[in-house]
Amino acid sequence: MCSETDQVVAVPGAVAAGTTYKLGRVRLPGTREVADLPMAASLGASKHVMSRTQLAVWLSFPSRHYTPWARNQGYVLLCAAALVHLVVSLVIAMGQDPKWGEVLLAPFCLTGLFWGLGLLNVIGSHGARRRDNQEAPAREKALAVWERLYYCTRDNVVYEPGVGVSFHPSETREYIFGFRGPR
Repeated sequence: MCSETDQVVAVPGAVAAGTTYKLGRVRLPGTREVADLPMAASLGASKHVMSRTQLAVWLSFPSRHYTPWARNQGYVLLCAAALVHLVVSLVIAMGQDPKWGEVLLAPFCLTGLFWGLGLLNVIGSHGARRRDNQEAPAREKALAVWERLYYCTRDNVVYEPGVGVSFHPSETREYIFGFRGPR
């Protein structure tokens, strides 16, 4: 596929070579998580710098656009709302001659927004987790294909050895997600 074999580099190597980044205290992806270099969202603070060449962007394995801890924010909001609701209810209950309706319902004036946002976030993350579970087999297959790809710098093409198809680097994502012929 490439007219000079000394100009061939594995696609993961081409992505790493075209990406520069400085990391502070960041947990890098595990072995079977997304095989791409960390995205800006996972780098955290803006003091961490990451830049990529256009080639590295085209050839990179598509990562998810969320950080794993963001899926649990709804539960954190619900726990915070429950804690504040409990404290305010106890303060109201210690007052003179409290009515139980006041004790239980009045704190919703302070915590209602947190309850609502927490519930919306939990419901939304449930759907996203279900979608991730449905997409997991396709992502695993795409990752296996991506790891076998090679890039020819002389001809500016990407190919998979033994398949007989070459394509422009900008078409990498379409190729790895199944737009190549059956094996």
